[in-house]
Amino acid sequence: MERTTVVGSCRHHFWYFIFTIFVLWFLYLNYLFYSSAITGKNHEASGLLAGNDTAFGDDNQELLSDSIHLEENSNEDGNNSENVDDDSEDGFNPIDSFLKLGNWVQIADEILASEKKPERQHNINRARKHPGTRHEEKPDSRRSRYSVRNRDKSGRSFPVSTRQTRKPVIERKPVIGKKPVEVVKPDPVNCKGKYIYVYRLPMRYNDDLIRHCRNLSEWTNMCKFTSNMGLGPILENNDNVYLNTSWFATNQFLLEVIFHNRMKQYKCLTTNSSLASAIFVPFYPGLDLNRYLWSRSTMKLKDYDTFDLVKWLKKRPEWKKMSGRDHFMVAGRISWDFRRDSNNDFDWGNKLLLLPETNNMTVLVIESSPWHTNDFAIPYPTYFHPSTDEEVFEWQSRMRNQKRPFLFSFVGAGRPNLPDSIRTELMDQCRSSKKCRLMECVKGFNNCYRPEYVMRLFQNSVFCLQPAGDSFTRRSTFDSILAGCIPVFFNPGSAYVQYIWHLPKNYSNYSVFIPDTDVKDKISIEKTLEMITKEQVEAMREEVIKLMPKVIYADPNGRLETLEDAFDITVEGVLERIDKIRQEMNEGRKHLSTDLAGEDAWKYNLFGTIDEHEWDHFFARPRIY
Repeated sequence: MERTTVVGSCRHHFWYFIFTIFVLWFLYLNYLFYSSAITGKNHEASGLLAGNDTAFGDDNQELLSDSIHLEENSNEDGNNSENVDDDSEDGFNPIDSFLKLGNWVQIADEILASEKKPERQHNINRARKHPGTRHEEKPDSRRSRYSVRNRDKSGRSFPVSTRQTRKPVIERKPVIGKKPVEVVKPDPVNCKGKYIYVYRLPMRYNDDLIRHCRNLSEWTNMCKFTSNMGLGPILENNDNVYLNTSWFATNQFLLEVIFHNRMKQYKCLTTNSSLASAIFVPFYPGLDLNRYLWSRSTMKLKDYDTFDLVKWLKKRPEWKKMSGRDHFMVAGRISWDFRRDSNNDFDWGNKLLLLPETNNMTVLVIESSPWHTNDFAIPYPTYFHPSTDEEVFEWQSRMRNQKRPFLFSFVGAGRPNLPDSIRTELMDQCRSSKKCRLMECVKGFNNCYRPEYVMRLFQNSVFCLQPAGDSFTRRSTFDSILAGCIPVFFNPGSAYVQYIWHLPKNYSNYSVFIPDTDVKDKISIEKTLEMITKEQVEAMREEVIKLMPKVIYADPNGRLETLEDAFDITVEGVLERIDKIRQEMNEGRKHLSTDLAGEDAWKYNLFGTIDEHEWDHFFARPRIY
């Protein structure tokens, strides 16, 4: 019995021993597992931040570095140098911003495509400071990132990381013949009543939109158009259509960027908001909206940044002073893009101009609403951005002596789906006339999108037809003025009630007006234009040539000394309007324009009254836009 008991006890001790060994082995394995996991995460983090190829790869690392080093590269393309206010409650997380703004499907495609490219370009700031510097050669990805070896005092060699010291470089072609304009110190005497304070907005409202320019359009790479401070790529003058300098392939929807960069050179800027007569809000609402217009994005996405900006503004002491009535901003699209009056997810546009706060502001657009008074139209950007007065005078002289073999011309496409459109009738008349030249913009025919063809046709024409299209206005109006071609309008909403600060009220001095109803009644455009005498044509062309400086935006890298461009005239108009509102508020009177809406709004902006006018029937139609 004792032997059996001893044997049984030994068995129990044996199994206790085996169990103990198993537990210790299990704990050891767990220790190895978790320690390797932590080490792996550290390696991934160092690879992400230091450029380790095993983390995301070179291409993703370059994309992420653009977001991580925002402060370092905040002047990319020379477009934006503003930083976030220190008191902003909207802290900026670059990686969160990247994930929010990034289009991962597009980024994945770019990564795959870039693997085939031998070189990549980085850091536009470095290229601007050193235009002749070539971008750094990319190290062989198969080499260890500890490929450079240094020696200590004892002579022993040790590896040194090359990744952490490597800075990405983006190189672009510098603007030929341009020198950075000197910042002018405000003159207290000349700047009295003209001081402007510029908000330093969180970067997601402007800088980030430019930084992630590939996401601004679904089918167009907008990065080339955001270059050169929003002016776009330099146009080559192979066919002698332009001057050799100051001509750019400017996109018509980059006005927000161009205006912002011109504002940075304004002569009466102040950092003291209490001295300012006006407050500029450098938000890019058109670019923000453009990301969602042609996708099935919800209304929350379209409205998000707009609503968020308004919340940000309302907390500012500058806003509370006049409830935003001394604030202004640029929205570089037509008014209708910001007047979505529904809550359907997939309806066009957002609600920027329908908010009570923006109704107090002065909002500058490329086409205003005749039925509202808080938005004001300023000229579309053209291809010509002079940096000196002499360039303007040279171009004016050239257009004054230009030979024009065609009586009239039209560049555009029909609008068969719009019942009120007269484009089909105009195009038919142009085809049947030997004195007209038609450039029809149809699918597969791309000359309409090539500036040299459009500008050459306008330069060769005496009159340029400017009918309404999808909306009242056209960029073509300002391209034709720039070419010295007399514009022919068919609706007062296409120019006369729009650009009230830039175009003369006496419209017959510089243009021809033929009511669209007359075109529907089969009036002959050719005969109507032939009735204008040669002397009248010369006088009208001279007025058009005089208008050129007023409808162009000078290069932010230059400065016009004796001429006022579209920016200068716009700022004067804004300051005058805000000063009038301020006086009425001080006198206890209500400013009519801030509350007036309807069919009489356009008359108040243009004439200051709402009396009956011969154009009333043009704006009494049901709104179709």
